[in-house]
Order: sequence, then C-alpha cells, then structure tokens
Amino acid sequence: MTPRERVLIALKHEIPDRIPWIEGIVGNSIASAVCGEPIRVDWSVAPDGFSKQRGDDLAEEQKKTNRVFGKDNLQFCAFAPIFARKMQKADDGSPVLVGDGLIRTRDDFHKLFKLPPANDPGFIANAAEFIAHKGDYCAVACVRLGIGATLLSMGIEAFSYAMADDPALIMEVHDAYAGWTARVAPIMEEIGFDIIWGFDDVAFNNGPVFKPDFYRKHILPKERAVVASFTKPFISHSDGNMTPLLDAWLELGQAAIHPIQPDVMDIRMVKERYGHRVVIVGNIFMSDLVHGQPQEIEAQVRERIETIGQGGGYIISSSNSLTDDMKPENVRAMIAAIDQYGWSGNDGRAGAPRGH
Repeated sequence: MTPRERVLIALKHEIPDRIPWIEGIVGNSIASAVCGEPIRVDWSVAPDGFSKQRGDDLAEEQKKTNRVFGKDNLQFCAFAPIFARKMQKADDGSPVLVGDGLIRTRDDFHKLFKLPPANDPGFIANAAEFIAHKGDYCAVACVRLGIGATLLSMGIEAFSYAMADDPALIMEVHDAYAGWTARVAPIMEEIGFDIIWGFDDVAFNNGPVFKPDFYRKHILPKERAVVASFTKPFISHSDGNMTPLLDAWLELGQAAIHPIQPDVMDIRMVKERYGHRVVIVGNIFMSDLVHGQPQEIEAQVRERIETIGQGGGYIISSSNSLTDDMKPENVRAMIAAIDQYGWSGNDGRAGAPRGH
C-alpha cells in the first residue's frame, strides 16, 4: 500500500498492511539527527495564517524525513491568524497555550479582527504546488475549527469571564473563525488534500477548559455544521485530559481523535468505549521519547499496536509531536518498533513480521 492508502484505509476502520504513522510536527533538529542530513521545514505561519515556505520545498523537505522514518503524512498549515501579543505555555506546564489575547471586548473584536480571504491567490498557488510534490504520501491540511483560535485570541482570563458574563462574545469570535475555516476547507479539498486535521486545544491536564454543557450549547452547533460540510476525513486534536468532554466532542462527527495524552488519559478505555465510533490516533508519550530508554519506547510501541491496533481503527503517533529535545536513539527505536510490530498478518492481526 502507499502511505496515502494506508492512512485512508485505517480511517475507515479497515485493516491496512501496516499500522499507519502520522505526526503533526517533526522538529528539524531531531529529523536531521535521525536522517543524517539537514532537514529544513518552516513550521511557522505567516501573519496571514498561511504556510511561509514554498509548497514544493515544504513537501520535499518533509519527504526526506518520511523516507527514513516510514511516516505516512505531509502537513500543510492554513491557520487563521491569532490576535494576541505573546503566546506561551501556561505556568503549570499544561498543554494549552495562553497569552495576552487582544480580543477582550466586543469593541476589540470589531476594531481588530480581520481574517485574510480564504481564496487568496498566493495561498492557493502555494497549496497546489505542495500537492503537486506530495508523491504517494497522505496530504494533510492543518486548520482550526474555531474554539482553539478563540481561546488564544481572547486569552484564558478574558475567555473565562466571558463564559459567565457574555457568552455571546465568545460565540461571535468563535463563529467568525469557524466561518473562515468553513470557507478555506473546501478549497483545500478541491486542491487535493486527503485529510483535514483540526488543532484546537481545549483542555488542561486536570480537565477541559469548560463544562460539556457550555461546549454543547455555545461551541458544538457551529463546529458540527462546519465538519458536516467536509468531504474528506476530519481528525480533531486537543491536548490535555479530554475524558469528561469525550461524549460531547465526538458529536462533531470526526473520523479520528488525537492524541489521547497518556499521562492524563487512558487510551485503553477510549478504545473500549469509543473505538467503534472513532479512530484513535496516538499516543507514544513525548516525555518518554525525551527522557526514556530505547527499550522502553519499543515496549510502548509494541503494546499500543498489539492492544489498541487489534481490529483496526488505530493510527500510531506521538502524544503531540516529535520535538528537538527528544533522544535520536528513542525516535529510532520508535521507527524500528513500528516496522517490526506494525505489519498485519494474513489473519488481519497486527504484529506480524513484514510481508506475512
């Protein structure tokens, strides 16, 4: 199977030849160390929210990594701009970015909020060039549905006050972002992207930013309508402990969820309760890839494949991205373990040697 076929088959809950492997970001330093050659991917986005790097170069640099890693996807970003002065990790180390959001009042929103046209000719030409160079890999369009961008643009403090005092402001900001994504996603699909992957962090390590009732009432209706308009599979992402929000989250109608953060969520529970409804993407622990030993990574990969991968509906991934502080030997162990244990046998069970 081609990498593209492998991912798309897994998203249908069917059995591919090998458990697919996809990642959001692979840092240039770790990629270069493992590949033995310079990898130069510009993962940042321009002020208008679009990828900075030329589409052909962006695809070719990622393909260098994929050929060594055996990874199956290529990433292209189309994020709407964030209206904030500075973004950083929360002081408690939780995965949600917080910062000095500029959209604190309705006046701020009307004065400052302006998104680029989704049909910007330069953006479309660059995305088309990326697709022209994707080869047999699964081309992923990275977007935000709306709530993640809203949190970042308002900041946690202003967002929290608005939840109690003015939820209509949250809805106004959110719906503007969601509407932009609804306009850009069909363009990405028409250009030839295979998957839409939405990055909207809405949880801390101790639980979601808001209660399920708030999400269902103020956020879900608009985002569900956006996802319903997609013609390609949609993967939704949030770091943190999403367990209390899972039932509501899955009302989006997504094909898969990522990354099931292993220090705060139980991937076996998620597979058991929800695996018939949604594909699981994850969750080799980033901390172990940084601090652990290769044999620990091998054991973790094998365990995920042999438990979560049985019966289909599983795509392996780190618990967020592959970062430059990871040990090259641990990433090599992940590569080797996926290649050793990820292939499907004649009976459709994962864990067979290659070619059996």
